Amino acid sequence: MKIWIKYLVGALIGVAFALAAPQQNATFMMITEYLSTLVIQFGRYSLYPVLFFGFTIAVFELRESKTLMRLGLVTTGVIIISTILLTVTGLISVLARNPSRIPIFVEGSSELASVGIKESLLMLFPSSAFEAFTAGMFILPLCILAGFIGAACAVDKTSAKATLTLFDSLSRVSYSILSFFVDTVSIGMIALSVYWTVQFREMLASHAFTDFIVLLFFVFFFIALILYPAIIRLTCGKVNPYRVLYSGIASVLAAFFSGDTNMTLPILFRHVNENLGVRRRVSSVTLPLFSIFGRAGVALTVTISFIVILKSYSSLGIAFMDMFWLMGIAILLSFFLGRFPLGGAYIALAAVCALYGRGFEAGYLILKPAAFFIGSIAAAIDALTAITGTYIIAKKWDQVNSRELRFFI
Repeated sequence: MKIWIKYLVGALIGVAFALAAPQQNATFMMITEYLSTLVIQFGRYSLYPVLFFGFTIAVFELRESKTLMRLGLVTTGVIIISTILLTVTGLISVLARNPSRIPIFVEGSSELASVGIKESLLMLFPSSAFEAFTAGMFILPLCILAGFIGAACAVDKTSAKATLTLFDSLSRVSYSILSFFVDTVSIGMIALSVYWTVQFREMLASHAFTDFIVLLFFVFFFIALILYPAIIRLTCGKVNPYRVLYSGIASVLAAFFSGDTNMTLPILFRHVNENLGVRRRVSSVTLPLFSIFGRAGVALTVTISFIVILKSYSSLGIAFMDMFWLMGIAILLSFFLGRFPLGGAYIALAAVCALYGRGFEAGYLILKPAAFFIGSIAAAIDALTAITGTYIIAKKWDQVNSRELRFFI
């Protein structure tokens, strides 16, 4: 059975169970939240070994072929362009759809992490390089360390021969472990979808977020079924774009129900490699970069959410110049959310409200019941962006070994 079918079946079982379960049961909520967190941590478990060893070998091979810098620049360009494109898409959609205002809830402020740009920069080069292995959910320090090791191996290939052999072997072993975890997460999809559905039912019960939900779903399907297929067709020529996006259904499902980019990354690795046939020297570099910096879905959802907040507080709408400010700040903040694989969209929204000021500092609180849903849509779009961007880059570089559809996992 294909992995995406396993994930879908798990999700449907979870949704059905949640719909049949009693509502407003504190014990049930506590158990489902715990199991969901456990599944997310299980999904992240195999990431670090594959990321470290695979990134090292990829940097070595790219440095050897003198394409490392070019790949980095191209990936950066694709991330920036996709983020700008989706932010503009979000702005146009919310202005055109004009969703109804959300009632101002009396919601107490809760402890919320800040974006912490300075803290993120300090974490890139800790006092000891070995601290990169203990950076928790922030994978960029590990990528930097792996990049230095790979580049050093390319400088002195004779001395590094044994190291490269060992790392290549460990990379393959780690990938085998990752494959096991990716398969097993299909069972965990039950817990993820149960907790997601329970939260979704609570959000729907207020009858305040219907237009907001419809708008975000519409934008997601527009991107998945129209925008990205059109971009793939324009950039890659005679390629069936829906075949490319079909290959990532499991990744999108996992991203949507977990809202976690680090949990989604191992699933992306496997499907991009085994379905699309993208060579690992490309995917081992581009996918982590998209996971860390390519948060176009966050920029889009933050743009939509902030305008909904403004509309809920005032009927005046948003000034023309403020639109450019909003897009700029949403794009900028999306590049600094690598420390927050889970909940980054809501943290960025709170930061935008604080920076905007004018009495809207606590405006993000009216969307607190929908924070999980905003994160789900953002993560699903980010997964689509990573698949699309990686495939386009690999196709342009002739780093794709095409696979028949019947051999997709």
